[in-house]
Amino acid sequence: MIKARIIVEGDVQKVGYRDFVQKVARKLGVKGYVENLRNGSVQIICEADEPVLKAFVEAIKVEEEFIRVEKVQVVEMFETSGEFEFFEIKYGKPEEELGERVGTAVEYARAMNRSIKGMHDDVKGVRVDIKGMHDDVKEGFSAVQGEIGGMRGEVNERFDEMARRYDAISAELVRTREELTRAVDGLLKLIEEFIRERHGVERGKSAE
Repeated sequence: MIKARIIVEGDVQKVGYRDFVQKVARKLGVKGYVENLRNGSVQIICEADEPVLKAFVEAIKVEEEFIRVEKVQVVEMFETSGEFEFFEIKYGKPEEELGERVGTAVEYARAMNRSIKGMHDDVKGVRVDIKGMHDDVKEGFSAVQGEIGGMRGEVNERFDEMARRYDAISAELVRTREELTRAVDGLLKLIEEFIRERHGVERGKSAE
């Protein structure tokens, strides 16, 4: 077991750092206490096995939310006395503690306000994105509508062209049919005349 005095410097007062240290110490089985010093740093007096103490020192070097630890230094080492039963926070005068708690609450309120403002800005951004998506969809539908209109016009043109071609083909077929009819009629007349002439010749021969 090693007893050590540790000094922590940085933004470590009025930010809930002592509570954080107590939580880590109890988790690791470190015994002792933590307290604020008038110069703005935090002092820790603790006892633990050497490996546990090293892990504790590393764990309290933290930067999260409002806590900004700049330096953790083991300034003294003593023989263990076994005087600590658990790890606790050594509080100062009531007015000092009240001031610290109020200061911590103010910091958290400011942070919450910044977060809410950030969320508001995010919501505005999302609203702008949604409007942009709406405009894009609207433009897309307009484009599709235009394409469909173009397709409809093209189809109508194709049908009109087919109708014109069909009319032309129909007229040509009518003319062809009429010509064939005349040709057939003429051919029938020729055949009839040929038969009559042939019949006349044969009658003449029979009379002789």
